[in-house]
Amino acid sequence: MTRPRQTWVHLLVWRPADPSNPLDVSRSWPHVLQVVRDERPAPPGVILRPGEPIPYAAGRVAAALGLRAPEPLRLLAVDQQPAEPGHEEQVGLVFDGGWLAADGPPPCDDCGRSHTVWTPMRDVGRVALAHAFRALLTGRHTSAVLWRGGLPDEGGQ
Repeated sequence: MTRPRQTWVHLLVWRPADPSNPLDVSRSWPHVLQVVRDERPAPPGVILRPGEPIPYAAGRVAAALGLRAPEPLRLLAVDQQPAEPGHEEQVGLVFDGGWLAADGPPPCDDCGRSHTVWTPMRDVGRVALAHAFRALLTGRHTSAVLWRGGLPDEGGQ
């Protein structure tokens, strides 16, 4: 029996080392906002509902965090995770959620039994987030497409 694919819409929200120049990483890389659920951090996101427009799903993520929906919606990375026994194949769409200068993470109103944390970029478990941030730094207009968290020419992981 083939299990259906889950498509996730994630927002990359970061806190820069220098708010006056948010994309400057010469001194330090930023911290990334993550939602901790069952002790596992992940980028804030929702499962795309059947027939739901992607901008609406991104707006749901932003609303749950108490943030404004990103406009225009910029796709930074696509991360495909193959199905594992008992789990669906997952495709994660990582969009630019912008940056915040606040020290504390925003509240997580509709996140269930979870909370938000700022994670240093070096400790982010999801490689797609690092690729997404690199897309912001380089100003690329094409998003990275990842397989199991790595670029296909890197052999994946």
